[in-house]
Amino acid sequence: MKQIRLLTVLAACLFAMAALAQQNPPAKGSGEHRHGQMGHEMGNVDEHVKELSTKLNLSADQQTRVKAIMEEHHQQMEAMMKDDSMSKDDKHAKMQSLHDSAHSKVREILNDEQKPKFDAMMKDMEDQMHSHGHDKDHK
Repeated sequence: MKQIRLLTVLAACLFAMAALAQQNPPAKGSGEHRHGQMGHEMGNVDEHVKELSTKLNLSADQQTRVKAIMEEHHQQMEAMMKDDSMSKDDKHAKMQSLHDSAHSKVREILNDEQKPKFDAMMKDMEDQMHSHGHDKDHK
């Protein structure tokens, strides 16, 4: 149970960072700052893959595939956050779509024993994110 809670907290932090990035886009013309952000996000991918690997007992092949999915997801999220033509609501909808797509892709590579654990972790994460999102709306 502690492991699921830890994964949920890590995933919540990941989504909170995405929400924060949506509210505070990076300063333009600050290449050094963007490079620092990229390195930090890639570290989060590695940490998240490591956490999933521990919780779900991922094989080496699954770890490689999950990492590729998550790196692609982060690249898509970064591109979306930089897109000034999208409204906040459109970005939120797109962010949800990207998360759902990444979760679906990860779930496809899991075995029958891992899927229920992953589903439970995602449900806990969504429940936690909805409660945090509700709090943010009322600040």
